[in-house]
Amino acid sequence: MGEFECKLCKKKFQSDEGLAQHTNAKHGESNKEKGKKDKKKLKNYLVLVLLLIAIGIFSYTIYLRNKGPGQYDDLAKCLTEKGAIIYGNDFCQFTARQLNSFGKSERYLKYVKCAANQQLCDSKDIRITPTWEISGKMYSGIQSFEKLAELTGCKL
Repeated sequence: MGEFECKLCKKKFQSDEGLAQHTNAKHGESNKEKGKKDKKKLKNYLVLVLLLIAIGIFSYTIYLRNKGPGQYDDLAKCLTEKGAIIYGNDFCQFTARQLNSFGKSERYLKYVKCAANQQLCDSKDIRITPTWEISGKMYSGIQSFEKLAELTGCKL
């Protein structure tokens, strides 16, 4: 039988089994194994932190983009001030195209959903959406910004 020595504390043992029991009881995992686990934990932590930072930056960018003014805010506000009303339906692709053309500025338009206001739309004899009401006259279909500005006197 030879002598077995603990590399960590230099204690001597008569058997390999005794050294193994000592190492597990007194030193737990070897420093090498602990180092590997610590590095893996640190790597996972860093990946998580970087992912959270990326999500934060992305969210803040979207927030800032939506908070700022829309490209057609002045036109949309002027149309509403002049009494222009757009009648449409959310499920209508043409209404959606007309509203989406205003981008964020859509929020300033006076929009009447015919599905929720059926009697009003029937009383106005609206058969096609979108339909614009400007100065008491009806204009069916998608209207260009130029046409809307011309009909209302608003500037583009």
